[in-house]
Amino acid sequence: MSKYLFGLMFIMLSSFSMAQSFDTRTAHLYVKSSSKFMDVEANNYQVYSNVDFASSTVNFTGLMKSWEFEMGAIDRAFNSDRLNLDGYRKFNFEGEIKNPEAIDLNTPGRYEIKVRGPLTIGGAKRMMNATAVCYVKTNGDIDVESDFSFTIEEANMEQINKLMKERIPQVISIDSNSLGISRTINVKLYLTYNPQ
Repeated sequence: MSKYLFGLMFIMLSSFSMAQSFDTRTAHLYVKSSSKFMDVEANNYQVYSNVDFASSTVNFTGLMKSWEFEMGAIDRAFNSDRLNLDGYRKFNFEGEIKNPEAIDLNTPGRYEIKVRGPLTIGGAKRMMNATAVCYVKTNGDIDVESDFSFTIEEANMEQINKLMKERIPQVISIDSNSLGISRTINVKLYLTYNPQ
């Protein structure tokens, strides 16, 4: 009996250690941008992410309407019918792990990986580089944290101003320049991957 139990445990551990693909539906993104009047902060807890260490790929996707702003007025405007996000429903990132050899999925511990790929928001693509700190846990999950930032291009700031004038008539005389909105967006990512 103990021989069969040992064999079963060995098979389970072997298949567990061979897991190369992980995902989560509850990745947490926190973004912050500063203006001369205030800091604009938002959270999104409904981000799907998949990482496959066999192919060295990592992907994120989320809905724009899932952002929760710290200021109720911005949150209401962002999620109202006045600001129609139908043409910009999702954001996504399709990245490549540049140093997959830096992580040992069979040994619990702290590892750093480098990721590069295009981030697409509202039809605009920008290449991103980021470092992610990965904590391989004894149960096979992987906790991940990453801080990175990107800059909104001037053309996209003009699109933001156009959207503000078209879709929020109450602030037609205000644009991103008069608000002092920063073109730099700081992002923090927190998630726990589970083996597939």
